[in-house]
Amino acid sequence: MPTLYIVATPIGNLDDLTLRAIELLRSVSVVVAEDTRVTRKLLDRVESTARLISFHRRSAEKDVGTIVRLLDDGDVALVSDAGTPGVNDPGQVIVAAAIDRGHDVVPIPGPSSVMAALSVCGFYSDQFASYGFLPANGSRRRRVLRQIAGQSVAAVMFETPHRLRDALEDIAEILGDRNLVVCREMTKMHEEIWHGTADEALFHFEKPRGEFVIVVAPLERSGVGSQVMSAEDAEREILNIAAELDDEYESRRDLVDAIAAETGYPRRQVYQVLHRQR
Repeated sequence: MPTLYIVATPIGNLDDLTLRAIELLRSVSVVVAEDTRVTRKLLDRVESTARLISFHRRSAEKDVGTIVRLLDDGDVALVSDAGTPGVNDPGQVIVAAAIDRGHDVVPIPGPSSVMAALSVCGFYSDQFASYGFLPANGSRRRRVLRQIAGQSVAAVMFETPHRLRDALEDIAEILGDRNLVVCREMTKMHEEIWHGTADEALFHFEKPRGEFVIVVAPLERSGVGSQVMSAEDAEREILNIAAELDDEYESRRDLVDAIAAETGYPRRQVYQVLHRQR
């Protein structure tokens, strides 16, 4: 039965494309890509004549069916614009459909911005969580960062140049002086790997340019002393989240459940804090 190949592509430097990936892209007749214009340049470089099919986040369900039918007729390669498909991109939809149809799914490993950033972070990252792009909305972004605040794993996130400083300001406010690494334009001509805290990063990246990956150190491994929240800090966090979420929930019980799920605080603690403010 034909196979779906998950092919990692360069995140900047085209020389990072593996020999195995080159051979695979030359051998298949169909390549599924996010942006066919980007992938066409890559295929031309490796002298592949494969047919390109576009699949992105706005693709309809019928597009999935079309791709699976093409897979029924022969091997298909799935690529993303950069890095490993299925990680912070819509590729998992195609993978799931292929598995449901009974096809083999085979990875062709290679570049990954997440793994590249983790490899140079310099702090404990055996366990990590990847968040993709932080929300553009400030309230939602801060909500995600508050989830990260209590985690004992490294957190990886992407950011655009025009939102980087807003994100760093929120990181500084919510995560304090935890260590982090900011990776700019990885593997490209103007690559920069910068280490420090969010406050320090604000001074360094005054006019951000390029693509950014940020890795924040886990709670207990940041090397800046105890990060355990005091009762006052916990109460302040609960009240801040309650103010943001209050309009979204009609009942106090649902609000308590939402805050407890987001922060990890016991429901009883959340309820007591909110009850004192009534």
